[in-house]
Amino acid sequence: MGEQHVDITDEATLIGTLRLVRAQIAEKKEIEAALVEKVKTLLGEATEARIGGEPVVYYRWTKPREQVDTRRLRKEHPDLVEEYTRTTAPSRRLVLLDPATGEEGRS
Repeated sequence: MGEQHVDITDEATLIGTLRLVRAQIAEKKEIEAALVEKVKTLLGEATEARIGGEPVVYYRWTKPREQVDTRRLRKEHPDLVEEYTRTTAPSRRLVLLDPATGEEGRS
């Protein structure tokens, strides 16, 4: 899988629009996080919030989940890790580069 490139100069606005949309999504996620924290603060230890007597928010505990400590397992039983590890097909990731630096950017 060698490096290949294509010139999309005629579609430059597409990349600009993608940058803008990603920035807007990031901004909305920040606003969402702030609103969620405010609601959690209002709830305190309560598990439900109501408006006009009708429930509008639940804030409940989830079930605990079990996780395998893969680092420890790999260290103590590398043979088992090798036996039960499966490799998935590679995937591609779209990375927008910062036009000023040419490096991976946030937008």
